Amino acid sequence: MNFESDIIRLKNSIDTALNNIYDSGPNIIREPIYHILSGGKRIRPILCLITSLALSGNIKTSLDAAVAIELLHNFTLIHDDIMDNDELRHGNVTIHKKWDESIAILSGDAMLAIALVKLGKIDNKYQSIVNNKFNKALIEVCEGQALDLEFQNKDIVSKEDYLSMIDKKTAYMIGLSSEIGAVLANADKSVQNKLRYYGMSIGRAFQIQDDLLEVISDKDKMGKTLKSDFLLNKKTYLNIQAQLVDSNKVNEYINIAQEKFDVGFNLYKKFLEDNNIINNTKKVIDDTLMLADSILDDINMDKEYLYKYTQLILKRKS
Repeated sequence: MNFESDIIRLKNSIDTALNNIYDSGPNIIREPIYHILSGGKRIRPILCLITSLALSGNIKTSLDAAVAIELLHNFTLIHDDIMDNDELRHGNVTIHKKWDESIAILSGDAMLAIALVKLGKIDNKYQSIVNNKFNKALIEVCEGQALDLEFQNKDIVSKEDYLSMIDKKTAYMIGLSSEIGAVLANADKSVQNKLRYYGMSIGRAFQIQDDLLEVISDKDKMGKTLKSDFLLNKKTYLNIQAQLVDSNKVNEYINIAQEKFDVGFNLYKKFLEDNNIINNTKKVIDDTLMLADSILDDINMDKEYLYKYTQLILKRKS
């Protein structure tokens, strides 16, 4: 067994399934769906599969659910891009920019419907419980997105409120991925719950890491527009810490960036560095991923690939 080659193999299985996800229907929907699905790391469906395998499950039983999770994730991305008016996603032009908002909304809705059809193909033994968890995750993501929008109009957001928002918007879906992997491997409910918390811990770290990379990385590596969150005064982990130090300065940099983005953004980045916010954020990411691994310690299963998956998240650069 080799972790890197097995992850590639699992990703290829997911990609193959996605490449045949919607072969009929109007081009005006089909082309945008395949456009957004042409990119992405498949973080969530791979986690679903390796969790199931760690509990002696199998890919055949879990693949439809894993694909449904990826479709749900991309459905949320399409709508997120519209709301933030982003121009890039997965290194490609966003659907609402390449086509228009109406087509983007239709494409996203169709992806959600296809995801639900996929769930209808899983074993009847698990279908009801998986459907309920899937639907709850969809509500959580919508609530998280709503809080994200609400926070834009607030001068100060507490760290606790921010964490609650990202737990809904990002972490819950990643927790769903590992939890459903456990469900489809017929694991005990206690194990399912622990693996949900493991995935949610990874998801929380993933979002905070995303906030960090949007400051220290660039759009070519990230494959998406990095301007919108800063210009919209999105409450990221770093923004919240910066606002607590000097909200007037942060707002000044955002105002400068409205006219001269690079000037304002570089002033903001220097402010983060000078106040040790970037290093503190890196420590929070490390600590959160250590917590994820500690949850695994108490579970009787083949944990090797899940530990390595945690490290894969930690080391990501985009």
